[in-house]
Amino acid sequence: MKNATVFFMDLAKSIILGSIISSLLGGILFLGGFLVRGLSVKDGLEAGKDGLLLVASLGIFFLAGIFLSKGKKPEKFNEVSSLRKYFKIIGYKTVLGIICAMLIAAASLLDAML
Repeated sequence: MKNATVFFMDLAKSIILGSIISSLLGGILFLGGFLVRGLSVKDGLEAGKDGLLLVASLGIFFLAGIFLSKGKKPEKFNEVSSLRKYFKIIGYKTVLGIICAMLIAAASLLDAML
C-alpha cells in the first residue's frame, strides 16, 4: 500500500512539473507571438500552440531515441541519481513522457481557445 501511495505522489509531482513547464513555455511563446506578429491575440495563441507542439515532438523524439538505444550501451543511460530525491519510484523516462503529454495538453488548450 505504501508503494502505491508513493507512486501516485510521484505521478502527481510529474504532472505538476509538466503543468508548470508547459504554462511557462506557453506563456513565453504566446507573448513572443503576440509582440512579433502584430499585437494580435490570435497570432499569439497560434505561436504558443505551434511552439508547444514543436517542443513536445522533440521531447518525444528524444524519448524514442532513449528507448531505441537502451539495449546497445546501457551504461550510458544509468538512472539519474539526483532525480531520485524527487521521484522515488518512477524514472526519468516516465517523467519526460508525462511532461511531453502535458505540453500536448497545453497546446490543445491553446488550440481550443482559437
